[in-house]
Amino acid sequence: MRRTLVRACAALAALALPACGGPDLPPPVDTADAGRELTAALGAWKAGEPHAALESKQPPIVFVEPLWKDGARLLAYELGPVEMHGRQARCTAKLTVEPKGGKAVERKIGYQIDTVPRVVIVREGLGP
Repeated sequence: MRRTLVRACAALAALALPACGGPDLPPPVDTADAGRELTAALGAWKAGEPHAALESKQPPIVFVEPLWKDGARLLAYELGPVEMHGRQARCTAKLTVEPKGGKAVERKIGYQIDTVPRVVIVREGLGP
């Protein structure tokens, strides 16, 4: 009897969850917008702009990229397709990066991109 009551309560709670805040969720990311914002961020890096300059763009961009913050230069980039990943977008980029005092290397890096309510781009796997 107790198990049946627990299961019934769990089922009712699960039915109530979609009604809790569903309409309040922001819309999912538009992949075209996400691609434009990632291109803007990587373009600023390649042009030699300081990382902090992204905050003054319209809209402001939060770009979590340790290589840029550490002083690496972006020599070239090539974006793969921008695809949905949950409510966010995801894109893999092939970057040619020259670390401070080092030799140019090519890397493939994935980025998660959100544009609602703010543009936030986060590098996947934040290791070196």
